[in-house]
Amino acid sequence: MSPITRLNIVSTEYTANTTLPANKHRGYFMVAATVGAATIELGAGGGKIPLPNGAVYEPNVCTIGEITVETTGTVVIATG
Repeated sequence: MSPITRLNIVSTEYTANTTLPANKHRGYFMVAATVGAATIELGAGGGKIPLPNGAVYEPNVCTIGEITVETTGTVVIATG
C-alpha cells in the first residue's frame, strides 16, 4: 500500500495580477480562472500558459519556483 500524502492546502481569491514567491516547501498548487481569463508563468522563463474563463490548471509536478498569475478578472489559487 502506498503512503497517503497529506498537505495543509489554502485557497485564496485574487482580483489582480499576483506573484507567488519561490518556496522550496510547496508541495501543491492549482489555479482556477473563475471570472475572466488568466495566464500562468512558471519561473521567469517568459512562457505564459493561457487559462480561459472557467478553466483549471493543476500540474502533475508542483514547481517550487516563482509563479506569476496575470488575470483579467478573478482567479483562485490553492497552495500547500
